[in-house]
Amino acid sequence: MLRERFVSHRIAWSRAFVVAAFPLVLFGSPPKVLAGWVAELLELLGFALLVAATLWRIWCHLFIAGWKDGELSIEGPYSVVRNPLYVGNFLGVVGFGLAVELPYLALAFALAFLAFYPAVVDAEEKRLEGRFGGRYRAYRDRVPRWIPDWPLYREPGTIAVSPRHVRRSILDAMWFLWAFALWEFIEELHKNNLLPRLF
Repeated sequence: MLRERFVSHRIAWSRAFVVAAFPLVLFGSPPKVLAGWVAELLELLGFALLVAATLWRIWCHLFIAGWKDGELSIEGPYSVVRNPLYVGNFLGVVGFGLAVELPYLALAFALAFLAFYPAVVDAEEKRLEGRFGGRYRAYRDRVPRWIPDWPLYREPGTIAVSPRHVRRSILDAMWFLWAFALWEFIEELHKNNLLPRLF
């Protein structure tokens, strides 16, 4: 089924989606659904979500940088939610849709995420249970899957990280903001008639 294929190849699917959508971004003329202060407010909310998603993902990576598959991460953001990186992705894709003033795009991203990512998480949780056994089951029973439970928060005094992995993680987390900057650049090209709108 489609969901199982997505689980196995989600990065390839995500890249294919970006490649397929790029001509629409470059040459399309998406309809503006909202105008005035509502559009401005949603754009501001979207940008805030983009920044939050970027910082959240960087914070998550600090707790797994260099040993993601070697140890069970249960502190920091992982102490309040089992899938903090995916929570960050969700905030980022919804934020992007709002920041570019296309709320239907935010809704489409949210629905696609809700349709496909639970299957990804199911597969990952089975893998983690197989690897860590009862320790993971106890963690799974205590910490929610999607909605952070902040009273559970705990962090160590220090953490050991790999600088190379942290650097890569920061670059990985920045793609939300880069996508927004690219969108704004293309919008300016359209406004100044330097890039045609074909449809």
